[in-house]
Amino acid sequence: MPKSWKVFWDLQCPYSKNNWKNLESIKTRFGSEYNFSVHLTSLAFHPQAFDAQSAASLIEGVKGTEAKMKFVNACFENQESYMNAALGDCKKSEVDAALAAVAEKAGVFDEDFTKEIFLRDLHDWEKAVKPAYTEHKFALGYGVYGTPKQVIEDKLVPDTESAWGPDEWAEKLKTLE
Repeated sequence: MPKSWKVFWDLQCPYSKNNWKNLESIKTRFGSEYNFSVHLTSLAFHPQAFDAQSAASLIEGVKGTEAKMKFVNACFENQESYMNAALGDCKKSEVDAALAAVAEKAGVFDEDFTKEIFLRDLHDWEKAVKPAYTEHKFALGYGVYGTPKQVIEDKLVPDTESAWGPDEWAEKLKTLE
C-alpha cells in the first residue's frame, strides 16, 4: 500500500510556486510508492493568501476537487496578478476581483457557478472561510508554519528546498527510511 505524502502550499508564496512547478515530475517518479495530496495554508505576511485559500475552498465545495486544483494551478500561473506589488494598498474588493479573474482563467465558472456567485460567497463563513480555516488548522497540526512543506507518513520532513525535483527528493527519501 502506498505511503502518504502531503504537500502544503500558500497560494501567494513564490517558494510554493517553485514546488508546484516540480510536483508533477515528483509524482511521476514516486507515484507508485506514495499517494500525494495537496493542502493549502496561508502565511501571515501574505495578505492575499487566505482570501485565495478561501476561494479555493469555495470552488471545491461547489465544483469539487478537480475544479479546486484548476484554480490552484491558475493561481500559480497568474500569481503576479495578486501579489503585494501588483495590488499595493488595495481594497478587499480589488483582491476579490483579482481572484475572480484567476478563477475565470481557470475555467471554473459556468451557468450554475458564476463570477457573481463567486464574489458573493467568497467571504461566506460556511462556504469559504470556515473550510479554509479548517484546512489551515490541519496544516498547523503538522507543524507547517512556512511553505512549501512536505509531510510524509504524517511526519513533517525537515530541511527541504522548494526547488527540489525528483533527484533531490530521491536522496532525501533515503534519509527517511
